[in-house]
Amino acid sequence: MHVKAGPSSRKSGSLREEGVRKRMDNYFYKGGYMKRKLFFAFAVTAAFVVSVMLGLTCSAEAAAKKEPVVIAFVADLTSPAGQLPYAWMKVAAQQINEAGGVLGRDFKVVVEDCKGQPNLAVEAYTRALINHKATVVAIYPRSEIVLACEAKAGEMYPDYPHILLAVGAASDEITYRIVENYDKWKFVFRDQVTVAARVPIYRDHVDLFHKLGVKKFALLREDLTWTEKIFNAIPATKYHPASVSVPDYAKSLGMEVVYQKALKYRAGMYSPILEAIAASGAEGVIFISSDGNDSDVFVKQWVDSSARDLHMLITGATGARFWERTGGKVLGVIIGASEILPIVSGKYTPEVPDVLETAKKYNLTVCSAVMASAYPDMFFLKKAIIKAGGADDIDALIKSMEETEVMGPLGLLKYETTRIPPFFHGVVFCDIDDPTKYSKSKSGLRALLGQIQEDGKIVFLEEPIKGVGIDGSIDYYKSPAELRKMK
Repeated sequence: MHVKAGPSSRKSGSLREEGVRKRMDNYFYKGGYMKRKLFFAFAVTAAFVVSVMLGLTCSAEAAAKKEPVVIAFVADLTSPAGQLPYAWMKVAAQQINEAGGVLGRDFKVVVEDCKGQPNLAVEAYTRALINHKATVVAIYPRSEIVLACEAKAGEMYPDYPHILLAVGAASDEITYRIVENYDKWKFVFRDQVTVAARVPIYRDHVDLFHKLGVKKFALLREDLTWTEKIFNAIPATKYHPASVSVPDYAKSLGMEVVYQKALKYRAGMYSPILEAIAASGAEGVIFISSDGNDSDVFVKQWVDSSARDLHMLITGATGARFWERTGGKVLGVIIGASEILPIVSGKYTPEVPDVLETAKKYNLTVCSAVMASAYPDMFFLKKAIIKAGGADDIDALIKSMEETEVMGPLGLLKYETTRIPPFFHGVVFCDIDDPTKYSKSKSGLRALLGQIQEDGKIVFLEEPIKGVGIDGSIDYYKSPAELRKMK
């Protein structure tokens, strides 16, 4: 029988339901399920936050470890003079990175092309600091470019602490200001010798012509501040005695400079000058040029001129590449044979990989700029950064660079710490009491002169260096005309 529920039954059910709700409410809001749920939610959230924070910390630490030390290279990439050092710097960075890097960080080389123009170089330098966040900005090679960038660097240094490395620039003015105001300019280093220290190098050129029996010769120079000083003599200062000008030195040997001219950078047209030299009665030509100049163009026009049989000595040549770029027309030209001094590498460079082996492995061309500066500079920086305990504290890195030394392919790479201009923060090369004299104990090997002969082979024209195994003699010289007949 079906019994219809009455009011009392509904009331009793309602009371039971209300009791259940109260118990549930107590469970939810007085420490039961809700507390457990809230605790669980809090625990999950806290664990997530901690994991995220740990993940971010680990990621930051990993990023810090992987963040490279940026070395920016500002150069004229339209010229082999800029291309070659850049290629070698990249290879050096690769070698350093493959060996474990520098305190857990890689080297990263970036390049900014200034096309040989000071105004473009300043813009490139600015990008190197702002865009690339470079620790080191290396500038190559002309002093005019370095001086323009140096002025800009002084403005930017407080906001962008870094090292300015003048690669291959010789102007004394680059390092004058470091002595005058060390705190402002202490970040500037120059891996090239001073103008005064270059004097004996060019005396060697005159000496070689003297040995060849030359009585009259022409003297050409790229129109630069430092070449002007070499030609016209460096006056005495309280720091060093006066040098003798190249013409006066030649006169002391019974020789005569019958033609002189300053040439614009990459002048392009040399034929009229070469014809004038031939008409002057000169028996030879000494052309003091920089690596970035168009010496290949000069040589091609020399071969087609009336001066083609004259003795020809050119600085600023680029080794094997010089032969290639002239199609062999450089046959018979005398160059600063530092292009091939890596023949002694391995014996004198325990901290720098063998240059000849590196060139062969990576299909690179060896030249003086590479040997003296770009390649060993990278290993010097590695050693200095390690000594400083890192690359981020620029003050510590500056102090470390002042104390670091590395034996490079052409001798000791070390910066002068005696606060005498223009030597301070320049590479040690000479006796600062008389910079017109070499200091072999400080500079190590001395650049030799060599002649490009058959198939681009370079032979030394100076006496061999004891213990180095280099055979050289003036007797190995052949005139350009003689070499052409042998082809």
